[in-house]
Amino acid sequence: MNTTPSEWNMASEWTGHQGAVYDLAMAEDGRVWSVGGDGLLVRWTSNAKGGAEGEAMARADQALFSLWAGLNEVTAGGASGGLVNWTLKETRILEGHEGGTLWLTADMSAGADGLWKRWRTGEVLAQVEGRMRCPVKTGGFDWLGTHHGHIHRHDGEVTLEAHDGSVRALLAWPGKPAVASAGNDGRLRLWSAEDAARWRPLLSLEAHRGAIYRMVASPDGTRVATASRDKSIAIWDAATLDLVARLKGGRSGHLRSVNALVWADDHTLITGGDARRILVWRQGG
Repeated sequence: MNTTPSEWNMASEWTGHQGAVYDLAMAEDGRVWSVGGDGLLVRWTSNAKGGAEGEAMARADQALFSLWAGLNEVTAGGASGGLVNWTLKETRILEGHEGGTLWLTADMSAGADGLWKRWRTGEVLAQVEGRMRCPVKTGGFDWLGTHHGHIHRHDGEVTLEAHDGSVRALLAWPGKPAVASAGNDGRLRLWSAEDAARWRPLLSLEAHRGAIYRMVASPDGTRVATASRDKSIAIWDAATLDLVARLKGGRSGHLRSVNALVWADDHTLITGGDARRILVWRQGG
């Protein structure tokens, strides 16, 4: 595995959260949203100085762990399970998952109760043993990662032993008939999904020296970024799986765990973590 000198630099720092930043999302209008341990749902707007100003759009009486952002609607999942649903007209508290809502998409949610369901209607599509932390859909099947280190096919017919500790992220690997999993053991595993109904292990990399909390592909599908408890962000070449950059902690990086990341564009990455800061990284910037 080749490591090349990083062409990435920290471009700006956003502050305002009074607790750890747990998730980030980009809405269709290009604005970034964040949630954290302070229960704040924050919308960030770029300013003339090259940074961004945050505005708290809602506040919950619980830590907010997960986030989905649409054009004029944003939903966040809380530690006690409730959902904060914000729209231009109103903010509502909706039913989520008992024990915590840990993952959200435009219509689906996963939680500590092991349920995979449509959060808008409450319809349960699958239930697994243990906390469900991440889903991925391939070939018509939903695959669900849990804190036991397993990945379950939604119909219960297939269970894979994937990681030593929680499965934290699943990703349909760009450009390949494969799926990646990442977990508390710091490993990045690639699975063949040529047979969509039954994955086959391909390889396993020691990607981080701590738990991997997020894994997201760049918009053009050429790179994948992973965020870790080891205070670093790794950027991988999607075609070769070479490590092309590692954005580390220190004076110009994250001082504690990196919990969240989102790509603003193919050359801009936004990350958040336990130190309450959101950092913007740019390639060649």
